[in-house]
Amino acid sequence: MRTGLCNSVSMAGISLVPRDLTETRESLREWFAHRFGGEVTLSELRPANRASGWSSETLVFSAEVNGAISEYVVRIPPKGGGIFREYDLGAQTLTQELLREYGIPTPSPIIYEPDRDWIGSKFLVMPRIVGHTPSDTSYATRGWLHDAGPEVQRRAHDGFVDTLVKLQQVPVEQASWLARPAGGGLSAEGAWWDDYVRGGSDNAVPDLLTEAFDWLRKRLPDEPDRLSICWGDARMSNAIFDDDGNLIGALDWEQACICPAEADIAWWLATRRQMLEVNGLDIDPELPGFDSRTAVVGRIEELIGRKLENLDWYEIFAMVRMGCCILRTQVLLRASGQGDPFLTRAPILPRWTVEAIRA
Repeated sequence: MRTGLCNSVSMAGISLVPRDLTETRESLREWFAHRFGGEVTLSELRPANRASGWSSETLVFSAEVNGAISEYVVRIPPKGGGIFREYDLGAQTLTQELLREYGIPTPSPIIYEPDRDWIGSKFLVMPRIVGHTPSDTSYATRGWLHDAGPEVQRRAHDGFVDTLVKLQQVPVEQASWLARPAGGGLSAEGAWWDDYVRGGSDNAVPDLLTEAFDWLRKRLPDEPDRLSICWGDARMSNAIFDDDGNLIGALDWEQACICPAEADIAWWLATRRQMLEVNGLDIDPELPGFDSRTAVVGRIEELIGRKLENLDWYEIFAMVRMGCCILRTQVLLRASGQGDPFLTRAPILPRWTVEAIRA
């Protein structure tokens, strides 16, 4: 195991201990040779697109194995601690493999390496999906999706809706590993996030988040008869699209859980609304090729054959969960000396969420 450090390394992911990419590259080359045999050459490791997430160390590279060259992504739990307390890469592997069986385009084949001796931690290796990843904070104002035109935007929108609908068709009983310690459903999920924010902030939970959790508990909807496998982080920046707008990759399943389908749908709706607030926009929809909130809700209801219940509550729940992650990210940035001016000053909850819980 190699443990060299390089304090100047920047990567897609926040960790308390920087990783030496030169050492990691050589260790991965040895792993490829052990796994596949023959002569192996690896390119330099480089950070993945930050739009795709901050929770893991995510690096891209090419590998030449016996003369054949392919591009890969390696995902590694952050050294010294990260956004999440635990990184169950085995569960992520099972989730991605199961979902692909039901037509959800997760990266495949995915290889889980549990032996920490190779690079000092467990890791995942999967094929790189090359395409466009919209930015959470700016896709409605600039960038590929904004410039692509209504037809491409419509395909991207519809592909995302189809993915959310397909998730609800995956049998929950086939993903028992996604249950929280208290089980599945809203109460179990809420308890998990309450525990998460306490641990992630060293029990220094801001009053605003405490107030928000109280609001959620007092208005907790009844548990529905049917639960679904939920992405947990259903937003445009966790999808990859080709030039025509087709969704070709669904990424980042670390927050996958068993909840009502409303949890995922409201997460997408709320993050769209959050993005508009960040950019000072008051439009619905945010792009010409997208459906409005009302239209997309109606369309999903038609596709799944039932009404979506308590979406306003679920949108607040989404933003509270997002706020917990923002708080944890700010704690990590400060602890690691990374004074990112945007994230360290970002509000924990959007203005519209604060107004709703204090109405």
